[in-house]
Order: sequence, then C-alpha cells, then structure tokens
Amino acid sequence: MEYKRDEPNPAAIERLERVSHGSRLLHLALDELWEELPAPLDKRMLVVQAFANIVKQHTTAQWVLIQHQLDVTATALVRPAYETMLRAIWAFRGADDAWIEEFLSPVPAALTSDAETRMGPDVKTMLRVIAQHHPASIYEPLAALKDATWRGMHSYVHGGIRAVVQSSVPFPHHEAGSVLINANGMLILVTNVVRMAHGLWSPTLPLLQQQYADCLPNAPVAGV
Repeated sequence: MEYKRDEPNPAAIERLERVSHGSRLLHLALDELWEELPAPLDKRMLVVQAFANIVKQHTTAQWVLIQHQLDVTATALVRPAYETMLRAIWAFRGADDAWIEEFLSPVPAALTSDAETRMGPDVKTMLRVIAQHHPASIYEPLAALKDATWRGMHSYVHGGIRAVVQSSVPFPHHEAGSVLINANGMLILVTNVVRMAHGLWSPTLPLLQQQYADCLPNAPVAGV
C-alpha cells in the first residue's frame, strides 16, 4: 500500500503555530475561571464537575500531544472528550436524581470487577435530552459535530483505517490545528457548564471567545 507524501504546507504550519500559541494563552485564561470553583455542594454538582474535569484533562492533553507531533493520539481523544462533555451537560440538566445517586453509590459488582456503578445513556439519548433542556445554539453544534465526525472518531479510538493511514504519512499540520480548535471549543463549553452548575456568572467567557476567535469553532457556546 502506498501513501501520498505531500510537502508541508507553509500556510498550514503557520496556522497550527498560531492556534497552538493562542490555545496556550486561552487555557491559562480559563484556568483562572476554574480556580474560582468552590467545593461541590451536592452530588449533582460533584458529578458535573468530575465530568468537566475529565474534559479539561483530555483537551489539555490534546494540546500537549500535538506539541510533540503525536497527532494520532491527540485525534483519538476527540471522542472521549466529546462524550464526557455531553455527560457533563446531561448531568447538569437532564439526569434525574436517582441516576446521580446510583452513579455515585458503590455496588458489589463495581467493587469486585470492572463493572460500572450505573451506566449512563448513549450519545443519541443524551443529545435528545440536551435538546429538551438547552437552547438550540447549544444542541445544534453538538449534534453537527457528531454527525460530521462520528465514524472518524470511532476509527481513531478503535485503531481503524483512518488512524493507520494518518500514522503512515507526515505530520498533518492542518488537521492538527483543527483538532486544537475543536478541543478549545469543548473546553470553553464545559467551563461554562461547570461554572453554571455552581451558580457562577461568567462574563469573561464571551470576551475570551472574541479574543481567541481564531482558535475556536464558529459556533457560539455561551448561554448553556
């Protein structure tokens, strides 16, 4: 099997460098908003914040990986970051109290094996519930991202042909820049969600969206 080896595109290299630098500054600015979070006051808040923490780790890891040109692994993190972001939004407004309670309650199977305490709904179900509890400006970009990338995300997570091909060609600067842009969008959104779960106002988020617009997707994320 032969793979086409294109010469590096100067415009794509410049874009990635610009997005990488802007992403680092955006992350530092968002860190200040995370530092303001108080300790969770109830179980729902705890769950939302835990899911949000995972998204923050995944998206930060994507930036670190791309700095080392580990683009396949960075791309493989798109799906877990996306699914966990949906769980944070769904747990905030959508999960019932019984699910929250059972999710946090140890059961014998979870203590003695790799079983879960309480499984959450699938992505399709969470999107449907999110559409019922959040404005279209939140639901529609989430659904559009899934529709556009789900097969690709699945391929990277499970070692499919997309991951194989990408691992065999030169570092894809343009695609790496797009991974960072989508990661930044998820981080902005989950920052807003976790702050809203704590009842915190976030007037700086729209300002950061404007300041780092070239490092973010076009879809708005404020007003969860």
